[in-house]
Amino acid sequence: MAEAKKASAKGRARGAKSPVSTHKADLVEMAAARAADTLDTVDSVADAGALQGPLHGGAAALFSNAREQGDALRQAVRAAASVSAQGALEVNGKIIDALQSQSHVALDLWRTAIGTTSLPQALQAQTSATRQAYETASTQWRDIAETTARWMTRSFEPLQSALRQGR
Repeated sequence: MAEAKKASAKGRARGAKSPVSTHKADLVEMAAARAADTLDTVDSVADAGALQGPLHGGAAALFSNAREQGDALRQAVRAAASVSAQGALEVNGKIIDALQSQSHVALDLWRTAIGTTSLPQALQAQTSATRQAYETASTQWRDIAETTARWMTRSFEPLQSALRQGR
């Protein structure tokens, strides 16, 4: 028995194929043959026009229609990305302006508070500047929120119109 094992090991070492690798090659060849047969069948059916149906144009019309819808969807995505980028730039600009404005108001408050000589003037300056800063900030952040809502709405409009046309 040991001699039989040695003989089969020597045969494999010399380059003889094992039954497992032969079996794998057969499976690959069988799958390739089946795939080739399937492609031949699809080609013959498409050439014969057997796929004609409710689309009244067969496979060619179906593929053409799918390609046109894909192109329209790609263009809609490009337009949506462009609009979205413009909206993001607009919102970012407004946020930066709001932050700069708020920092200037805070600096003005400190300058006023440091420059006053009496405590009542300092308290009055602080309450006045705080009220003004609050009103300015609330107006700016409301504008930012409205701009963001407009940005989101405009970003989805090209996609919505493309999907409506595809129906």
